[in-house]
Amino acid sequence: MPGPVDTPLPRRSFLAVAAVGALGLTVAGCGGDDDGGDTTTATEQPTTPATTETQSAAGSGTLAIAMKDIQFTPKVATAKVGQKVVWTNEDSVPHDVRALKGESFQSETFGKGGTYSFTPKKAGTIEYDCSLHPGMVGTLKVVA
Repeated sequence: MPGPVDTPLPRRSFLAVAAVGALGLTVAGCGGDDDGGDTTTATEQPTTPATTETQSAAGSGTLAIAMKDIQFTPKVATAKVGQKVVWTNEDSVPHDVRALKGESFQSETFGKGGTYSFTPKKAGTIEYDCSLHPGMVGTLKVVA
């Protein structure tokens, strides 16, 4: 029969897990969307898979960029002016998408299954990142 010394450890472990979970939900709810881009849930599914290092804009469909293993996949993607680009979080940690150069947009923080979309209106190169994870960067080449 366990003594009184054995019972606090499981209780502390449970409380620690509960606190981390609550913090994760709090972080996931933070952020703002000032650019008019869409942040949606997993119900909106991209139509173009993003499975290669460089993804080209082969048609006028949606260009999909995955957020997986704390990186953007593909790291370099090409879209046409007016083509919708959708970032989908496939990680169990929250992410966001923030333009660093070439455009101005910032998504809200969103969790697994969440998406953010942006439709470029001019040709050029857009460098972007996830502000929550240093080194998680990508490039979007926009062609006419």
